[in-house]
Amino acid sequence: MKINVKLFSILRQYVADYDPEEGVEIELSSPAIVADLIHRLNIPEDKKPVVSCNGRILRTHDTLLDGSVLHIFQPVSGG
Repeated sequence: MKINVKLFSILRQYVADYDPEEGVEIELSSPAIVADLIHRLNIPEDKKPVVSCNGRILRTHDTLLDGSVLHIFQPVSGG
C-alpha cells in the first residue's frame, strides 16, 4: 500500500530530501497500522508524533488505508 505523508516542524529531519510541498510517499505492507508507519519513518517515540487523516487524530493501533494522506506533527505544549 502507498501512503502520502506530510511532516511538520522538526519531524521533517527524519526523512532525507523531504519536500514540504509534496510530502513523501511511503510504501508499506498491507495491513499496516500507524505504529508501522512511525517506525518506518524512524521517528523516535519520545517525539510523541500526532498522526491525522482527514482531520481525525489516529491512534497508534489504527489501520491505515491505501492512498491515505497523513499529516504528522508534534503536539503543542507550553504555558
